[in-house]
Amino acid sequence: MNTEAATPTCNISLTDAAQERILDLRDNMHKPAMIRLYVQGGGCSGFEYKIDLAKEIDEDDILVQINPYIHIYVDQVSAPYLEGTTIDYEAHTLASRFVFKNPQAKSTCGCGSSFSVE
Repeated sequence: MNTEAATPTCNISLTDAAQERILDLRDNMHKPAMIRLYVQGGGCSGFEYKIDLAKEIDEDDILVQINPYIHIYVDQVSAPYLEGTTIDYEAHTLASRFVFKNPQAKSTCGCGSSFSVE
C-alpha cells in the first residue's frame, strides 16, 4: 500500500496578455516573477480574487509554473476555487485589469473581481 500523499496541484493558465503584463510588472528583476493568487471572502458576490507579488512562500503552497519566468503560488484553501481558471489582462483607455475566467464561478459581479460558488 502506498502511504505517500499525492502532491496537490491547481490548473491555472495565463493568456499571452496576462503573461506580458506580469513580466512588465516584474520589469528588470533577474529572477522569476513570483505571484500569489488566492481568494478571500468579500466582494458583492461572496469571494474576491486577489493577485499580489509573493513575498513569502509557505511550504504548503502549490506552485503553478507558467513558464521559466512566471511562478504562481496558490494556498491549498484557495486552490479548489481557482481550479481551471484562466487569467487574462485587458487594457483600455480608462482602466486596465486582470480578468478571471473561472469555471468554478456560478455567478460573478459586474466588475468581475468577485464570484460565488454553489
